[in-house]
Amino acid sequence: MIEVFRKNQRGLMLLVAILTIVSFIILYNTTQLEQLADNRTPSIYGRALDQAAIERQVKNYQLTLALGQLGLIQKLGGASEDRDMALTNFIWNLLVLQHESAKMGIHPTDSQVAARIKEMETFQTSGQFDPVKYSKFLAEQLTPRGFTERQLEEVVRDALRLEEVEKVVQAPAALGSGEVEATKRIFQPVTASYVKFDKSKAADGITTTPEEINSIYEQNKANLLTQETRGVEAVVFELPADSNPEGKEKVEALQALANAASSFVESISKEGLDFQKAAGKAGKPVQKISPFDRTGLQETPDTGAIASALPELAPYAFQLAGPGGTTDVIQAGDAFYILHLTAVDPVRQLTLDESRGRIEAQIRANKAEQAFATSANSAFNAFKAAIDGGKSFAEAAAAQNLEVQKISNVIPAGKDTKPEDQMLAAGTLLLRDGELSGLERAPWGAFAIQLDSRGPIDPKELEGRETEIREGLLANKRDVLFAEWLRSRREQAGITVPAANQG
Repeated sequence: MIEVFRKNQRGLMLLVAILTIVSFIILYNTTQLEQLADNRTPSIYGRALDQAAIERQVKNYQLTLALGQLGLIQKLGGASEDRDMALTNFIWNLLVLQHESAKMGIHPTDSQVAARIKEMETFQTSGQFDPVKYSKFLAEQLTPRGFTERQLEEVVRDALRLEEVEKVVQAPAALGSGEVEATKRIFQPVTASYVKFDKSKAADGITTTPEEINSIYEQNKANLLTQETRGVEAVVFELPADSNPEGKEKVEALQALANAASSFVESISKEGLDFQKAAGKAGKPVQKISPFDRTGLQETPDTGAIASALPELAPYAFQLAGPGGTTDVIQAGDAFYILHLTAVDPVRQLTLDESRGRIEAQIRANKAEQAFATSANSAFNAFKAAIDGGKSFAEAAAAQNLEVQKISNVIPAGKDTKPEDQMLAAGTLLLRDGELSGLERAPWGAFAIQLDSRGPIDPKELEGRETEIREGLLANKRDVLFAEWLRSRREQAGITVPAANQG
């Protein structure tokens, strides 16, 4: 898909929505998860959800992430930057999907679920299903959440439900004769003026209270979990530091190292030597590695070559059943490693003190975001009112102490367009010459942009890209259809979230 669809989908989705004459109403409400958690009787389809049911759904969301079911997460609103909103949307929308798919007669079979599980990258080694990985995932990801295989299978079943529902809902999507031509606007060079609203100082002076921190902890403590970490000892077979063989000489040297490493493993498995004695017999030092998570990240980072190889080595350490286990030979770069598991710190619930910093940071971030939104909206409204009243862009900016900046001849979908310029140019896609945009979000905060002019398309920019345009445009139309379907079905679900002060 072309870069502008990949990098700046938001602007193009707006354009697509106009071209297809779809009224794309906001799909998700902004009910926060803590509001949901504060109530004992939120309901859907006339059925109440108690606190235990809500917490189980939250764990299901975490399991869905752990399984890498990102399509399910994204399509059901679980990818929002606001974690609470993401969780709330995912819970409600998943319940809607399950209800509606049953009405459609969509019931993924056990054999379909089993086949999909075997295809999942999480459970594969060298492109094949690995039952050891599957068993370890059950032990490390499901058991700490109080789940069994049934919950894993249900996540996969939900992903299959989504795929089948999408086929039905998205079937009417088609392109009109003029839509591709209209969409080519993304290849027209844009010249525009804009102002930035900076959020860097929004957090200044923001405070939190112990009561706020305690409240958030109590509402979410079941989901505040540590990462499992593992500590290992390692023996490394590597080329001498002063050696730099090439070609055949290097191949032979690496083969010799591989043979020595294999002999080391055999001395443990066949001769019954423990790790330390096997290392002594091989004349190799045993290196102790500080605890790391399954990605190789360490709270107390080690140094040296073995530390840089940890991202490759960590998955093998997490395949071991428990302390005392030893891996086979692992090659990483030009070295061969054997790991011996010495310690396992399993997943556990964080204490209030351990969570305090994270919770406080999140509260500050939420308050800063709210403060910035209030100030930016106020400044933008005054800025826009001045322009509507006849002031020039520059005069209105000066009144709000905003600096006027420009982009010149920027092509929104240009292959060489910088990401920031692409984002700014996308904000002009729906504008006429001289028209001002709304307040647009940006990494630094927000911006407002006024289109000065749009130039002609360079035919070279379109060369060989029409197929990509059609595919991207059709994919976006399908997404709009599904989003509108989910919005309407969610309205029909009768979701109620009583006010927190109600009994």
